[in-house]
Amino acid sequence: MKNIFRYLQVAACILPMISCQKYGDDVSVPTVSVRVEPASPKAGETVRIYVESDAQYVSLFTGDDGHRFERSRIKAVMENDWESFRDTVYRLSYAKNGEKQTWNRYFKDYETLEQVYEDFEFFGAYSDVELVRYNEDDFPEAMMQMSYPGTNQLKFTVTDRRIPTGIRIKPDIHLFGGSENQPGFSIIESRYVACDEDRKVRAFSNDAKVPAYFGLHTEQLEASGEYPAGYEYEVCTQAGDRYWGAFQTNDPLSGRPTEGFYKLSDIYTSDTYLAPFLDYGEKLVIRQIDIYSTYRCTKPAAETSQWRYDLDGDGQLEYYECELDPETGLPVRESDYVYYAGFQGDVYLSFLEIGSNEYEPWNTGVNLGSVYSAGGIADVYEYVYDGEGEFTVTAVATNVGNKQHSGIDYNEDRGNSLDNYPAFRSTASVTVNVTK
Repeated sequence: MKNIFRYLQVAACILPMISCQKYGDDVSVPTVSVRVEPASPKAGETVRIYVESDAQYVSLFTGDDGHRFERSRIKAVMENDWESFRDTVYRLSYAKNGEKQTWNRYFKDYETLEQVYEDFEFFGAYSDVELVRYNEDDFPEAMMQMSYPGTNQLKFTVTDRRIPTGIRIKPDIHLFGGSENQPGFSIIESRYVACDEDRKVRAFSNDAKVPAYFGLHTEQLEASGEYPAGYEYEVCTQAGDRYWGAFQTNDPLSGRPTEGFYKLSDIYTSDTYLAPFLDYGEKLVIRQIDIYSTYRCTKPAAETSQWRYDLDGDGQLEYYECELDPETGLPVRESDYVYYAGFQGDVYLSFLEIGSNEYEPWNTGVNLGSVYSAGGIADVYEYVYDGEGEFTVTAVATNVGNKQHSGIDYNEDRGNSLDNYPAFRSTASVTVNVTK
């Protein structure tokens, strides 16, 4: 059963809501109190929450999942400021054992490789990791029209197409927030400069793109279905029909380089384990994402394929669509170049955003109204808790003064307008013990 609620407008005005208070320039800290009946309800039983305040506005947090004051925007703003909100509330880290959360949502202008290694790991057959900077007039062909000219680009070389190679991040955060929010939408701006062998193969096959493969490592935060809390899952697959940005070489077929756009949710919807979590992101955490610059020499084939090799030396035979040269990983016959899906050469990365609509872990309250509205502020609020537990009910009272115009140059300063209003807040809380 979903949580249900309704306002009770009490005709007798059980609790006075407004005192003799000036609003505008002369604002002061409001008062607020809260109590509940019964104090120890049963799950499914209606709880009445009584609020008394002389504030202009009152918000109420019921304390259960999604409605906790300590994980709210308003608490972050009260204790810090608007700019610090993302780091205090928005990003909810689930790093284990006190480990550092290795996550940087945007890849821009790293100054040192040490900073890169704080956010990224490299795996597979790679060499020559470096930061390179190009100006608009001297971009190499593969770097034309990248988004951040004049800033450092991450560059590394894939040295062996037979070995899965790429970069790894460990977000340790919720990434998905419901299918309606386009979860897992990702942007990776990268350029590939092929070695001579790869260029020859792609010129023959007329295929300028590199398949985008992702490895997702997840862990359940709570039990769901047949799987217990702590269950870990790993999947490596191509994200639908998604590909990396255009493969830029000296060949005309390569076309103009473009950004790569992907939806990691494509992996979720096609995976029987992950699919149920797409709309319940709070039950799952993304521990690790492997982003492959090369994954397989050719497109994977069914286990009935006659072509089986252990090219990467991991002891496992893999199935391919055509016969390969084990020494190079290239198709033996030119006619099979159309199956080629590997890469060997230089990789450039200038932008990385995983989950532009990632799961938003802040919690929300309900607005009990305003002294300026016709109905005023609700005195009594009814709520039903679905499950047992101890919940902290918090009422937040707010008074807001007139906008501060002096000293603001709107041609230069277009920051959050919230900072231009004096606001005074008070809180009151009470504990509710819900039993079976």
